[in-house]
Amino acid sequence: MASTTRIKLLVIHGWGGSYLEAAGRVTDLLDVESYWHDGAFWVPRRRAGLLRHVLNEPADDRYITALRKLTVSRFMLSPHAPRAVIEAPDDYSRFSEDRLRRDFPGFGIPVGPESRWLRSQQLKADAERELAPVIAVLNRLQAHTKKTDEALTESYIRTCLEQFSEEAGVGNLQPLLENLREMHETGGDLDTVASAVMYAHHFSGEARRAGQPFRYGHEYRFVFLNYHESMRGMRDLGPADLYVADLPIGAFPEMENDIEYLHEYDIHTIRFEDHHPWLPERRDRMQQLIEAGKLQFLDLGGPEQGTEQAEEELRSAAEMIYENLIEGTADDCEAARRLRVATHGEDFVRNRTDLGILLTDLIKGGICKVELGQILLDAMDADDAMERLQARGWAQLPDVWKEDIAATAETLRENTYLLSLADGKTQIVSALAAHADPGKPKLPTGKAIEFFAENFPEAQYVFYCWGSSLMVARRLDHADTTLNLGSLMPAIGGPSDGGHAGAAVCRPESNPNYPKRLLGRVSSAGFGTFNRYLASRLGAEGYPVTSIKNISVASPSMWNRGNKRLLIILAAALMLGGALVALVPGYRPDAVTISNADFFPHMDTETDADADEDGGLRVNDLERML
Repeated sequence: MASTTRIKLLVIHGWGGSYLEAAGRVTDLLDVESYWHDGAFWVPRRRAGLLRHVLNEPADDRYITALRKLTVSRFMLSPHAPRAVIEAPDDYSRFSEDRLRRDFPGFGIPVGPESRWLRSQQLKADAERELAPVIAVLNRLQAHTKKTDEALTESYIRTCLEQFSEEAGVGNLQPLLENLREMHETGGDLDTVASAVMYAHHFSGEARRAGQPFRYGHEYRFVFLNYHESMRGMRDLGPADLYVADLPIGAFPEMENDIEYLHEYDIHTIRFEDHHPWLPERRDRMQQLIEAGKLQFLDLGGPEQGTEQAEEELRSAAEMIYENLIEGTADDCEAARRLRVATHGEDFVRNRTDLGILLTDLIKGGICKVELGQILLDAMDADDAMERLQARGWAQLPDVWKEDIAATAETLRENTYLLSLADGKTQIVSALAAHADPGKPKLPTGKAIEFFAENFPEAQYVFYCWGSSLMVARRLDHADTTLNLGSLMPAIGGPSDGGHAGAAVCRPESNPNYPKRLLGRVSSAGFGTFNRYLASRLGAEGYPVTSIKNISVASPSMWNRGNKRLLIILAAALMLGGALVALVPGYRPDAVTISNADFFPHMDTETDADADEDGGLRVNDLERML
C-alpha cells in the first residue's frame, strides 16, 4: 500500500546512510564531477569526502578497486577538458596529481599528457566493464524499492541484495555497500539517535491507533545534517515534514533562513527541540518563524549562552521529546524510559547504564546509525534492545574493536606535542592521526579522543590532525571555557569551518596564511613545524603560546620491530665481515693497516717501537695524529 501522507524526515546529527544511499553513491561515482584548476583536481566538498575514503581504503574488495580505477581515470582526464575557474574554493576539495600518481603506482599512470590520456581511457574502460554487472544489480534494487510496499529497513534491503546478487552471479555485494555506507558514518552521539527514535516511536503509536502504516522509507526516514552544513540540501526530499532535535542553533548560522527556504519547497519544519545554549536574538528569530507559520513547535531547553543550569535541570534532547510527546501517553513504555535514562547518562556522563555505554561504543565505532535507530524502534514493544543487538552481532563489537585497535592506539603517541598557553593553565595536545596498516581496523575519531582524555589528564583540549587537510578539535576538560572552538577553527582554517564551543573542525590548508611550500601535506617529519605554525595562529587570535613540547613516544611495537631489524642487520654484517676476513687476504687486519697508510700518511703503521706489550697496535700521541 503506497503512502498517502507526507513523509516525516527525522534529523540525526552527523553523516550517515543506508544501503540504498550507498547504492546511489556507487552510481554517482560513475560520473565524478572533477575540474582541473590551478595545477590540481577539484571536486565538490560533499563528494570529495567519499572519494577520499574510496581512494584511501585498503583495496581488499575488487569492486572498490574498480571504483578507484574509475575515479583516478576521471581525475586524469579532467586536464583535457576546458579549464575551470573555481569561484568558491571553500566549496571544493583539492586533489594533488603527484599524490594520485604516488599512491596508485599499480595503475601505471604515465607522466606524458598524451600517453596519460590513453592510459586513463583504458582504466576507465576496465572499471566500467568490471562494474557493469554490479550496476545492473544496484539498479534493480533501487527500482524494486520504488514499487514495493515493504518497509525499507536495512534488514529487508540486505535480503533483497543477497537475492539479486546471487541471481546475477556477481558474488556478495554486501561488503561493497557496507564499506561505502560506513565511510559516511561520522559524527553524532546517542542523544541525536535516541531523539530520532523517540519521534519515530511517538508517530508509530499514532499511526497504529489510526490503522495506518508507519514504514521506513515510505512514511518516515532518517536524514543527516552535520554542523555548519546548510539544511537546503534537503529541498529535493519534499513534500515532507521535518523534525529537528539536538542541533544547537549556534552551529547553524543560517538555520532560520534555511527553514524559510525549505518551506518554499513544501518541506515544513514542524518541531525544533534542543538543550544546547542559545542566544536571545536567535531565540527571537525562531519565535518569529512560529508567528509566520513556518515552524510549529519550539522548545529551547538549554541555558541562555553564558549561563549555567543546575544539575537537576539538565535534560538531553531525547528527554525533552519524551517529556513533550510520550510521557503519560499510550506510547509510554519501559523501553522508552530506559532509553531516556541511558541517553541522560551518556550526554552528561553521570549514572551511565550498560545499554547507554554499549550504544555509545557502537555509534563511536561507526555502525550504521540508520539501522541502529530501526533496531531501537522495533525493540520498544518488547523492551528487548540488548537481545536484538546481540542477535545482530553488534553487542560483541566493542570488545572486538578494543582488541583490534589496541596496537593502532599506541601510534597516537608517536607524533604528539603539548602546547601551553600564556595563561599558565591551558594546555592543548596536538597529535597526528593514526593511520591503520592495510587490512587492519581503523581507529575511529571518537576512540582517539577518548584515548587523549584518558592519557593526558593535564590537557584541556586536543587538536587531532590528518595532516593539513583536516583537524578535529575537542574540549577534553568540559569545565574549561578558555577556547571557543567554534569560533577558533575558522581562524585556523577557513570561513566554512567551525562547529560549536566544545567540538569543531577545520582544514588548516584553507587558511590564506598556511605556508604550503614549507609544510605541504604535513607528515611526521614536518609535524613539529606544523605545531609552531598552529602556535602562531593561536597567538594571532589572542591566545599566545609560551611552550611547545615534543612529548612523542615511540610505539613499543615499532621499537620491537626496529630492534629485530637492527639485530638481523648486525648479524648479517658480522657474518659478511667474518667471511671477507677468512676468504679475502686484502680485508685482513694487517693488510688494512698497511693500505691505510695511503690515505692517512700522518698515521704510522706498526713498528716495534709502536707495539704494546701485548703485541697490539698502539695509537701514537694525539699531537702526531693532528
